[in-house]
Amino acid sequence: GHIFEGHRVATGSIPGFWKSVLQNTDEFQEDIEEHDEVLLDYLRDIGHEYLDDLGLIGFKLTFHFEPNPFFTNTELVKVYHTERKGDFIDQLDCVRIEAPKIDWKPGKNVTVELVLRKSKGAGKKKSKARREEVSRPSFFRTFFRNLGPDEEIPEEELEDMLDDEYEEDTQDLMDCLLDDDYQQAIALQQNTIPHAIRWFTGAACEDDDEDDDDDEEEEEEEEEGVADMLDDSAVEAAEEARRVASGASRSTPPSPGEARRSGGEGRRRGKGPPSGGGAEASGTPDKPSDCKAQ
Repeated sequence: GHIFEGHRVATGSIPGFWKSVLQNTDEFQEDIEEHDEVLLDYLRDIGHEYLDDLGLIGFKLTFHFEPNPFFTNTELVKVYHTERKGDFIDQLDCVRIEAPKIDWKPGKNVTVELVLRKSKGAGKKKSKARREEVSRPSFFRTFFRNLGPDEEIPEEELEDMLDDEYEEDTQDLMDCLLDDDYQQAIALQQNTIPHAIRWFTGAACEDDDEDDDDDEEEEEEEEEGVADMLDDSAVEAAEEARRVASGASRSTPPSPGEARRSGGEGRRRGKGPPSGGGAEASGTPDKPSDCKAQ
């Protein structure tokens, strides 16, 4: 079996060790109510064991409790039955979950609370109040329950379904409950139990926070990189627009007046004619206009 004896030695003297471990995990922290905490203080260890050598047909989780004033059980064993999805698919699906029956001591069931109900009296007689047990949210209600195709939908889930106007049929809802419970157990088996000390000290929580911070930093860096790329593109576009505008202005032919002024200035400075450049290149003086006829 995969019962971690080292945990028993290391955690046996730490009050509320496993309660703190479960409360620090994302999978269980929302399921544990305030009235569950005093009972979880008696949780001594959590172990897991496969039902077969290959781990193909399922596994069981065992919650070991010290003697306590709430129930007579010393162990609560929850069994997960799994099957392969297909001959060529390695994925295992949970098809049924067996939960133990908790033997609650009188008046100590943390999954219910006593409320006063007024019963209507006949005639003018005063109504008498009576105590009635009413279900309430509890880790011991939602975690230790039977699930599968032959089981009824838990009462609290039916109430949520009516409140949320759940449109899916009960079989779809049962499949969702099975999958959620199975994923919760896998996390407990593969992550929480082997690293219980880190979950107790909060180091595992810090690792999760650091991963989230790293993800946020990476997102910010990517956003800044995109912004820089956009800025660079805008600058390049502006420069290209200026180059196009400049090239267009250079390619526009000068007006006749500008050409004459340019030519006159060139001749006054001894630079020869504004175009052609033949005389200037040969070093010969300006010739009369009949050179053009030759």
